[in-house]
Amino acid sequence: MAVLAGGSVALFIIVAAFVYMRSHRATPGVLGRVLRLVALAATAGIAIALLPFTVDDSGAAAGYLLGVPVVVAVVVVVADLTGRAVGVTTAAGALVMLAWGLYLGLGIGPWFLIPAFLLGAAAIATVPSRRAAVSRQT
Repeated sequence: MAVLAGGSVALFIIVAAFVYMRSHRATPGVLGRVLRLVALAATAGIAIALLPFTVDDSGAAAGYLLGVPVVVAVVVVVADLTGRAVGVTTAAGALVMLAWGLYLGLGIGPWFLIPAFLLGAAAIATVPSRRAAVSRQT
């Protein structure tokens, strides 16, 4: 049941992200925003799906075992929506999520590597492209 609930939440957020992307296709930075929203969807879906297993296995510790990745994903999306330090926050969020996934490596950790890689891709997509100035020599 938890897997269905987590999958439903993730699917809802992913569909909303792609609808946003379709309507704002020409807006700069839309790919990074969509990747951040998909990372939030993946994190929420994974956390909801793993909640019963984690509570059975770890008890009260499930709050921070699943809470850290969720808080990281929410902070990254809030930074994107406010427009403050988006690149730095996304890169730091990707590193924290990756470290948390590796820290919990033999248990539930590998599941959080998926949103970590999505946040890493969003951090890369956030970097503005710099075209080399072509100078005419006469």
